[in-house]
Amino acid sequence: MVKELEKHPKDFNIGHVILAMFYAEGGLSRARLQELLGLGEGSVKSMIKYMKKHRLISTSRAGSKLTEKGVSMLSKIRVFVPKICRISLEYLSVGKINYAAVLRGIKISEILRIRDMVVRFGGTGAVLLFYKDGSVEVPYVTNDLKSISDRDHIKICEIGPKEGDSIIIVGGEDKASTLKALGSVLLELLAHQA
Repeated sequence: MVKELEKHPKDFNIGHVILAMFYAEGGLSRARLQELLGLGEGSVKSMIKYMKKHRLISTSRAGSKLTEKGVSMLSKIRVFVPKICRISLEYLSVGKINYAAVLRGIKISEILRIRDMVVRFGGTGAVLLFYKDGSVEVPYVTNDLKSISDRDHIKICEIGPKEGDSIIIVGGEDKASTLKALGSVLLELLAHQA
């Protein structure tokens, strides 16, 4: 499945497919998927064709919706990545556009490797946070984000991390590059959980 994507690296990548699964769970139009992922019409059309071929999505006049196989795969992903959302930050901002992903049960040992991976996949940067004892820790900076930026602390807590969760913030110049980097990093992190 992944090797097939290497033929179309400019269109979309497997990270986009993972993100599309989050968005298509309840069904949506191709135009809405374009808007959500920041991809062009041709890229989304190719991605939907790819997802249909692998029985992850079904399409109708009403739009695209996850198949039973797609729902099953997404539920397995959600064990480790319960939430992905766009987030507006000040102190922790790492790009013009920032997205956050809550990571649950994923062991992360090399913070710098993750940041480098985000940049390699087209993002402008990444920050990894840890939620413990009701505080948001920024490694090598502070044990309590609230002491540096109350606003960012509130924004992070609004996405609902639970005790022991990690939160990755990925930034980019635009929505498409940010989501490509985020999806690619999530894929890499999930691959190491198997």
